[in-house]
Parts: sequence; structure tokens; C-alpha cells
Amino acid sequence: MRNRILIVDDDAVNREIFRWSLSGQCEIDELTSGVGAATRIVDVDYDLVVLDVMMPIVGGIEVVEDISRTRADLLPRILVVTAAMSQGLLEQLSPFPLAGVIERPYDPEQISKICEPFLNQH
Repeated sequence: MRNRILIVDDDAVNREIFRWSLSGQCEIDELTSGVGAATRIVDVDYDLVVLDVMMPIVGGIEVVEDISRTRADLLPRILVVTAAMSQGLLEQLSPFPLAGVIERPYDPEQISKICEPFLNQH
């Protein structure tokens, strides 16, 4: 069975970097906004979700908080990505058992290495 990843990022270049880094290894779905992302994550059995923090209307932290209230068991499948890493952001996310938090610029090899454990579970 092919792995499934959801990329939630409002930046087309960022989505392309992740898609390019992972396309040979899995099926990739994309959302360009955090609006509806929590519902999609709960409704579809994704092996990994790559979730941007800073998006208009609904940001990644809000998506994480929504999921924590309904399906906290899915949080370890969420990799949070950001262009603005800070101690405050890490503290906000620390209560959640996420797959990790990485900062841009993204290196394709780094992406593959971080995502590999999630892609080899089947």
C-alpha cells in the first residue's frame, strides 16, 4: 500500500519542495489553507501531515489545537514547518506530541530523512 501525505501550506514553492522531495515515495494531497485542514486530517488516513504554521485565516497552531480536541492520537503524524522558528513557538507546540518542528529553508535530503520513518510503516 502506498503511503499518503497531506501538505498544508499557503506557499506554492514550499508545497513544490515537499512534493519534489517525496513524490516518488508516496501519494501526496495538498491544501493551500488551514481552513478545513483539521477535518481532512481526521477524515483521511494520512501517514504524515506537513503543516505550515503561518497561514491566513486558520494557521497551523489552530489546526493542531482542533485535532487535539477530537483526535489527539493523530498528532504524532503531524510535522509542523515554519519560516519563523522561535522559543515562543516551540513552547506553544510543546504540549502536543507532534512528529516534529522544522524551519525553512528546507533541504530535500532533510525532508526525506525526517519523513522516512512515517513512509516505512506499511
